[in-house]
Amino acid sequence: MRLTTNTEQTRSFDVSGEDRGWHTALYYFAEHIRSLSRGRVNHKVLYSYLGTNGHYINHDNPTIRKRTAAVLSRLVHSRRYVEDFRASYERNPQVFDDAARLLCADLCDGADCNIEDLVFYFCGPLWNDVQRGLEHEREDGRVELRLDRIANEMSSLFAWCGKQPAARSEDLLAVLASSYFHLMTFGYLDERFMCELADETPLTIPEGNNDDPNRVARREDCACLVKYASDEPDALDNWWTVVSAHPFSIGRYTDCDIIETNPCVSRRHCRIVGEGGRWLLEDQGSVHGSRVLREGHVVYDSARDGAGSFELAFGDRLVLAGASSYWFGGLLVDGCHARR
Repeated sequence: MRLTTNTEQTRSFDVSGEDRGWHTALYYFAEHIRSLSRGRVNHKVLYSYLGTNGHYINHDNPTIRKRTAAVLSRLVHSRRYVEDFRASYERNPQVFDDAARLLCADLCDGADCNIEDLVFYFCGPLWNDVQRGLEHEREDGRVELRLDRIANEMSSLFAWCGKQPAARSEDLLAVLASSYFHLMTFGYLDERFMCELADETPLTIPEGNNDDPNRVARREDCACLVKYASDEPDALDNWWTVVSAHPFSIGRYTDCDIIETNPCVSRRHCRIVGEGGRWLLEDQGSVHGSRVLREGHVVYDSARDGAGSFELAFGDRLVLAGASSYWFGGLLVDGCHARR
C-alpha cells in the first residue's frame, strides 16, 4: 500500500528543555489527535475512552465536571496517566481496542484528510512526537522504558502496515491506535501482536531455485541478532542489525554495539565480523566464555576450543557467560529482520 498525504507532515509541538517533564507521550498524542480532529477530540474526550477518571467528564454535577477537567489536565501532563490506564486495562483487557474504534470513528468524521492519510500520519509525524514524549518520561524517571526496543517494535509495525492493501486502511488505523495506547501504558507493544510480527519472517531463509520468483532473497552484507528474555518462543526482548562493513561487539563497555548488564559477561566479551559472505564469531578472551548451539548441540565453546574465530550459520544460538542468549539470522532484501 502506498501511503500519501495532504496533511501537514511537519506538524510538531516543540517544548523548551525546562518544561519537558510536563510533556509526556500522552500529551503529544493528545495534541496531535486534537489537531487532526479539528478540536473534536480533546484530551478530556480522549481520556474518557481510556482512563478511569475520564468517566466523570459528563457528570451531572458541574463541580465534579470542573474538578475532573483539572485532574485530567494534570494526568495528561504527567506520568501518572500510566497507572490510570493500567487500572483500566486490568479491569478490561479490551479497553485499548474499544478506545481505538471510538477514536477512529471520530477521526474519520472530523479529520480533514482521508483514511489513508491518517494511517500515514500515525506511522510518521505522530510517532516522531510520541517518541519524544517517551524520551522525556524516561529522563523523568520512568526507567522501565526500553527506547531501543520500542523503536524496533514500532519500525516493524510500520513496515507491516506498509505492506497491507489499501482496502484495510480502516482496520490498520484501529490497529495503530490500539498499539499506541498499549505502548504508552506498558512501554512495549502487545506481546500477541509482536509475536505475529516476529513470526512473519523465519530465521532460516527458505531455499529455492534462482529463477523462482517467490524465492526469499537475503541481503549478503547484513544479518541480525535477536535477543530473547528466556527460552520461551514469545519472550522477544530486542534485535539488532549486523553489518559486514563494521565488526559488531557485545560486552559491558559503553562503546559496545550491545551493552550487556549481566556482570558475568566480560567488558569486551565477543564480536561478530563479516568476511566475504561469511560471519565469524570472535571471543575476545572473555572470562566465562562464549558458546554456539546449532540444532540443540554445542558446536563451539571458547573455553574448550580457544578464543579464536568460529563461522556462524543462520539459526545458531549464541550463549554468553552461560546466561545471555541470542539468535543469529539473516536480513531480507525488503528490510525485514529474520526471526527465530
